Amino acid sequence: SSTANMQSEELRALAKEREERRGVPTAAAPLPASWASRPPNSTPASQSGDQLSRALFSMHRSIRLARSLGLALALLAGLLLLIGVLGHMTFLVLLLSGFGMGRGGGAFLHGMLSPMLIETAKAPTAAELSVAAASGLYSLEGLKTFGNSLSAEYSLALDSLAFACTYGKKNCLTNDMFSGELSLGKILGLVWGKLREGVIRC
Repeated sequence: SSTANMQSEELRALAKEREERRGVPTAAAPLPASWASRPPNSTPASQSGDQLSRALFSMHRSIRLARSLGLALALLAGLLLLIGVLGHMTFLVLLLSGFGMGRGGGAFLHGMLSPMLIETAKAPTAAELSVAAASGLYSLEGLKTFGNSLSAEYSLALDSLAFACTYGKKNCLTNDMFSGELSLGKILGLVWGKLREGVIRC
């Protein structure tokens, strides 16, 4: 009987030990390092888009204007081709002209600009032109992230258009134009408002 009691006690002890083990919660497995270190609501695409915008807006003003003019030429060529006004050869010439202006036309445009649109007397250097040519839509890397590049170039084009419409941020539209977010509707609305009043220069 003593042997039976010992076996019974051992069985109860084993059962109690199993219950205790079941009752202890297991520690949650740690997240993989690549997950844990990833910041919330952040994607490489959005970060590269922001970085590209900052890089474009830090360039020489004449380079920025040339990029915007190049984009406008390319978009105009595409639009005229779609509505049947241009032939394929003329479209190609306009497209390549826009690409050339946007990629490396900053120094050329600087020499052609009206004095009111020259922000810095010194023309862009070869080094500045080289850096600009490797950024945005006018580079192979920029074409790989076409959406980000197009968005950044469009924002730059709006800024360039506003700069030109305010005569280099020197006329009476400047404060209204550059307060708040820029949009094509805002730019056209402000300019049209002055034209309706018969004001060309203010």
